Amino acid sequence: MNKMEVIKMKSKYCDNEHYCIVIDGIPLDSLLQGINSEEDYEGLIPTILDWVDEPREKSLVLSRYTSPEQIVMLPILMCPDDCDLWCTLIVVEVVKEDSFIKWSRIGLDRSTREELINGYECIGKRVEWFANFPSMIFKQEEYYSQINKLLS
Repeated sequence: MNKMEVIKMKSKYCDNEHYCIVIDGIPLDSLLQGINSEEDYEGLIPTILDWVDEPREKSLVLSRYTSPEQIVMLPILMCPDDCDLWCTLIVVEVVKEDSFIKWSRIGLDRSTREELINGYECIGKRVEWFANFPSMIFKQEEYYSQINKLLS
């Protein structure tokens, strides 16, 4: 069983404290950096609703966070420069199983500019999954109590 916390802290490119996702005591961006050292994932921030300006992007992120579907492709980390879904975007496949939430895989969204111009539903359909990232399981109650911090 993994432990998720959403806590305020500074990240690599943000001077101010903001919410960060921490798994088993390690920030999620640092976990990604550790398994993909040839890429630059450190400093990515959660898709915090207050930081996403574009209403359609905000709506998509909220709908994915709160989706009743059993399997959801959730945009979880984004580039802190523009705080949008167009730059580096990390997606996690969230699977709801009984009283648990499983992150079965995580990867880099590869939606094209043309697809994004036509709408954001393409996010999560073309993903470069990270082979070395282990699946994670969280207690559902704990997971949602932490994730809800990103929505307020």
